[in-house]
Amino acid sequence: MRHKLRFWLAFSIIILFSWLDYQYFTEGHADFFPAVIRQLGHLIVLLLILAAGYWGWAKQVLPWPKRVWVYSYGLTISIIGIIGLIQWKTELFGVGFLDVISSVRLFLGSPVPYFMMYILYTITLNPTNMNGSDKKEEEKNRY
Repeated sequence: MRHKLRFWLAFSIIILFSWLDYQYFTEGHADFFPAVIRQLGHLIVLLLILAAGYWGWAKQVLPWPKRVWVYSYGLTISIIGIIGLIQWKTELFGVGFLDVISSVRLFLGSPVPYFMMYILYTITLNPTNMNGSDKKEEEKNRY
């Protein structure tokens, strides 16, 4: 039972971090910060979401969600950081490419990936059909 509470508490924390990111670094008060500070703020929030998600998945029954969470966020944060450094130093990338990177960051900075993992995790734990036909087959085969 504690792992369920931990999971939903992590989900709430991710929602809070997502709201803070959107409010202070994307919209709302974003004009008060220079571009580099906003970009660093986005990366810090992604790291906080990574940590909160890891904490939420750490005590679950199956180990794969925790690994998928850490690898996908770690890889994406690394790629976004490298692209940000290259853009900061050389201004190599065009606006269209940077918009795609921004969209990826915005998606990962939301609670949607965590909830999608929850759905996949739930399906993995309960592989029976929605109509219960697998249970009927199981009862037939039992006798």
